[in-house]
Amino acid sequence: MVMSFSAVLYIMAKLSKRLGEAMQIKPYFYLYYVGILFFLFALGYTLVFRTSDPDLTHMVSNLLLAIGMTLGLVATVKYWGWLIKELL
Repeated sequence: MVMSFSAVLYIMAKLSKRLGEAMQIKPYFYLYYVGILFFLFALGYTLVFRTSDPDLTHMVSNLLLAIGMTLGLVATVKYWGWLIKELL
């Protein structure tokens, strides 16, 4: 799951970089890469602390995943939010 979300964020980062260059907006695509780092931190945390308290490990891992997804959402809204306005 973590790797598939990371792959989606990587593809979105590449697409958004090109879109941002065409639209001449700030480079928010770096948020996708930071989100990928949070995903990898969550995966690493889960692997390292697997034998300790499973509830705490699950909670911290999900928190890191949520932060990564939120960063991806913010970048997506910055780059692709105009599509929603265009369709409505």
